[in-house]
Amino acid sequence: MDNKRAIGRYYTRGNPFKLSPFINWVNKANIQENTIIEPFAGAKDIPNLIDSAHLEYKRWELFDLHPGANGIQKRDTLTDFPKGFKVCITNPPWLARNSATRRGLPYPKDTHYDDMYKYALDLCLNNCNWVAAIIPEAFIRSNLFLDRLSDFISLVPEKEQTMSIERKSNSVNSMFEDTEHPVGLALFNPNETSDVIVWRNNQKLGTLAELRHYLPQPSRNRKIRFNEPDGNLGLVAIDNTVSPSIRFCPPKELGEYPVRYHGRSITKIMVDGEVKICKLNSRLKLIREKTHDVFLTAFKGLRRDGFYRRRLDWGLARAIVDEDN
Repeated sequence: MDNKRAIGRYYTRGNPFKLSPFINWVNKANIQENTIIEPFAGAKDIPNLIDSAHLEYKRWELFDLHPGANGIQKRDTLTDFPKGFKVCITNPPWLARNSATRRGLPYPKDTHYDDMYKYALDLCLNNCNWVAAIIPEAFIRSNLFLDRLSDFISLVPEKEQTMSIERKSNSVNSMFEDTEHPVGLALFNPNETSDVIVWRNNQKLGTLAELRHYLPQPSRNRKIRFNEPDGNLGLVAIDNTVSPSIRFCPPKELGEYPVRYHGRSITKIMVDGEVKICKLNSRLKLIREKTHDVFLTAFKGLRRDGFYRRRLDWGLARAIVDEDN
């Protein structure tokens, strides 16, 4: 894994290319008549997955800085992206800038993006009309490249598959053999889109605009301070491994839990005015149900019920508390 991580590569496992949203996208992209490019081909996993999905296509052009299989042209596509292709299906390299800096790894100098996959995706979109990319699930909350994004699929193992895997191992890998990071499949069109349809596998969750409708809008009506040891409101901001367990609670439930300045999972909050914990939890539950957790950060590892563990960020937590004023 260390070598793969060093060059920002993870090989895909599972087959998201059998899902109906992708099949619809493929038909529009007309891959039977257009050559498909995979600029970050790795071990040629994506072409193999397309084959196993029994999809007909014209041909592939495959590139990678470190080819992992025969038929892949050696090229640094981050600095020399291939031209003249309409369709791109790829798993771009993932590597956060801060991680690269910490570990002394090379990172593109001419970009403001905080992760290499965003830089790579930008290159794909600037050079290809149709782009399908396996990228971190957190992308859907980044507000990037929405003008051409038509569909975003959160890729989650089916419950039966998850249970089978759990019997073999304590950790569940959903899309990658070497990482538990939650992943998604982003589908882009040549032209501007009016909205983004969000899916969980084949289940349509709604459009991005429809889901955002259920989010509270922060108003800063009351003073709210996080990570306060003497706070009057407790927050468990991350799910356990069994079920959706994020909740507000009386601070005494946290006992002597040490509140850390940079803590993000369990904390105490100081809120001016009366705090109605039951009301806050009811609101949180409704938001999670109506938005299908799209706006909560997926945490690596699946819960026992087959869904990703989620984390509530401070911005949304603040908006929920503030709305109660």
